[in-house]
Amino acid sequence: MLLYRNIFSVLVSVLLIMSSFAGCSKTGKGYGEKIPENISITRLSQIIDSPEQYNGKQVLLEGIVSGQCASLCEFFYKEGAHTVTIFPHKFNLPRLEKGSKVKVYALVTAGEERVVLSAHGLMVK
Repeated sequence: MLLYRNIFSVLVSVLLIMSSFAGCSKTGKGYGEKIPENISITRLSQIIDSPEQYNGKQVLLEGIVSGQCASLCEFFYKEGAHTVTIFPHKFNLPRLEKGSKVKVYALVTAGEERVVLSAHGLMVK
């Protein structure tokens, strides 16, 4: 009987340890479309400085979450001195922690007075 208790205790311990790593990965958690592997990172400052060059193009951004609306409808992306609002496209945003590192695969729409970024894919590290 004691042997079975020891085996059971060891199995429970192993399962608990394994479950703590189940959600972990080196790449993070993805949402929306899968981010293409062959796309290079674009600096947010490049888009802000020349929005007409990026209008209608898909870009990959890498920065941090600086905030999120309470209803999870958008989040605020920060890269260096620049901050923009990111809107999800055809997926629901998870609750994002301020300071989380993210990669955003987004469509750029340049208007007369502002640039809109629609996230098609999101990777949270």
